[in-house]
Amino acid sequence: MGDKTAWPVRDQEWVARYRMSIADKHVPAHALKEREHELLSAVREAEVSAAELFGDADVLAKEDAAELATVEEEVRASLGGGLRPALREVGNTLMGIGIVAVLLMIVRHGWSLDIDIALVLVAGSVLVVFMGWVVSRAVFAAGRSASAVGVLMASGAAALAGLASAASLDSDHIVASDVPTPLLALAMLAPGVAALVAASRMTQQASQEGWDDAEWLRRFRGGLRAHLMPATTARGHVAEIEQALVTGKTSAFAEFGHPLTLAREVAAADSAARKRRWWLSTVAGTGAPLAIGSLIILNQSWGVLTIPVAVAFLLAGVIAPVLGWDDRPWVKGP
Repeated sequence: MGDKTAWPVRDQEWVARYRMSIADKHVPAHALKEREHELLSAVREAEVSAAELFGDADVLAKEDAAELATVEEEVRASLGGGLRPALREVGNTLMGIGIVAVLLMIVRHGWSLDIDIALVLVAGSVLVVFMGWVVSRAVFAAGRSASAVGVLMASGAAALAGLASAASLDSDHIVASDVPTPLLALAMLAPGVAALVAASRMTQQASQEGWDDAEWLRRFRGGLRAHLMPATTARGHVAEIEQALVTGKTSAFAEFGHPLTLAREVAAADSAARKRRWWLSTVAGTGAPLAIGSLIILNQSWGVLTIPVAVAFLLAGVIAPVLGWDDRPWVKGP
């Protein structure tokens, strides 16, 4: 007899599309497994193809994701939910920086270049700043604001030390000459690829049910502040939880679940926090591309591609507030 857990050959393409469409939609693994079992059972019972029975796989995946996705799974998969999402963010950042650096090398130096130690120190300092920012965001989103500040200060100090060392060197400290650009490209992209591969192979971190109430409350308050809730409002919510724990007989985790899950739900319902998040995303989405585009024009850093690249950044900065205008929180209810 055939494997009853395997999809028929005719439905392999359909189920692959379904899985691809529902991936990263914050559906818990056990819920997705149960849903696939239901679909497969229905297909075998009806003795028709999945496409005939359920229609388009992408449409069904969208409907199932809307029904099965959970806030807790979204928290677990987002930055601050553990090592896996943080490592994925590090890998994406390294890849982005590496691709830009490789394109700059090709535009400015062709297919070979000399490696100046001062430039290496400057590039390393910039990389430390980016990595420090990513790690501090992950720690802050996990509800550990004090640790996030420490990471920022440490990365900032390391970057300043690197820049100071670069400034103290004389010019033309060449450590290698005529290095092939493709070889450097591989070396620069390898860490990002390694981080992404490691993140994809890493199992999702389980909920920290062993946290005591004090740690749970610290994480809860940190989660509220990470979603830009005003400090006074956050303290009020923490006080409510503390009062409930005094009168109750169970732990905070048993009573309220994951602190970051609850923090996200509470912050989503707070109008002040929603407005702050909208303004922050709008200002950052507008200001950062405009600043980068302006610097590219001033420094002429992309050679003959300076104008097209700068225009792309400037357009992105102009379009960002237009795209975000429909999501402004003051027209979406209290």
